Amino acid sequence: MIKIFGRFQLEASKLERSIVFQVTVYERLDRQKGKLFAETQCSDPLQFILQFIIREAEDFDSLLQKFLKQLDHRGFSPVRYRKRAGNKWEEWIPLNSKENKQISSQT
Repeated sequence: MIKIFGRFQLEASKLERSIVFQVTVYERLDRQKGKLFAETQCSDPLQFILQFIIREAEDFDSLLQKFLKQLDHRGFSPVRYRKRAGNKWEEWIPLNSKENKQISSQT
């Protein structure tokens, strides 16, 4: 069974351009164990569409780290993110690129 787990926005910059990704996170339940996955896309001046797919994350933090790795691999610098709680967006949480690289190298 697949259901919506939540939503978040992540702002990143590339080539002096700021992009806000709208990401919907889904949860897939298999034998009482849930796995998270998400997908988003954007356009880029050098390519028509960039698609980001995050699969089989254990929790939101690991999903976010997988997304940050993909952004870094494609030349984006993550700036900040925020989650959706009910009908409102929470406050922006800043992301430090150097800290993210250290965290992602540990996982």
